[in-house]
Amino acid sequence: MKYQDQDLLDALAVDFILGAMRGAARRRFQQLIMANPAVRQTVWRWEQHLNPLAESLPATLPNQRVWQRIQQRLGWTAPEVTTLPAKRRPVWFGLALAASLLLAVVMLKPMLTSPLQQDIAVIQTSDAKAWWLVSKAERKLTVKATAAVGEKQLNDYQLWMLPADGAAPVSLGLLPQQGEQILDWPAAADGITIAALAVSLEPLGGSPTGLPTGPVLFTAEIITL
Repeated sequence: MKYQDQDLLDALAVDFILGAMRGAARRRFQQLIMANPAVRQTVWRWEQHLNPLAESLPATLPNQRVWQRIQQRLGWTAPEVTTLPAKRRPVWFGLALAASLLLAVVMLKPMLTSPLQQDIAVIQTSDAKAWWLVSKAERKLTVKATAAVGEKQLNDYQLWMLPADGAAPVSLGLLPQQGEQILDWPAAADGITIAALAVSLEPLGGSPTGLPTGPVLFTAEIITL
């Protein structure tokens, strides 16, 4: 595919941000974001256009049924024995960026206890199943693993910051596979405009090269509160 075609790249970036890109196509595009500065800059530029639209929407509480499903998908409550057929899945299953941002605030509310400005991110699968909740305040990252995290005995999940200027990814540390962990914000990331976060699967102890070596599993947008 000709990713140097800016019109095509713009369309792909919008699909990715709004959650319309799924499955193998989304995984390929995540790899491309990590490897290609032009793709990374395009995604970051479209996020700046789309975020204000989401922020202008009034907050709306989901109905009780939807909220129960959200809690089950996050692992906060036990799943029900019976499940809805695929054709009857509720509309929220395919929510686009605006609703995802509102949901992110709800999910991260217990972590947002400081009056200081905070950056948050929900690292989730293409079907909106959250794996980690991330909150940054000053020079600390608070990372909480959900019950959905697939534990790896022989690998670690590593968190990366993707600079908007296309520079090489900066490691933010290893992600917990259970519970909550505090990570120090690295000096190498100071003063850099962040395009997105990404998670790669690395050998135990993290990447031996200082750059992602394993498959990129997730990318996530950062929201400032």
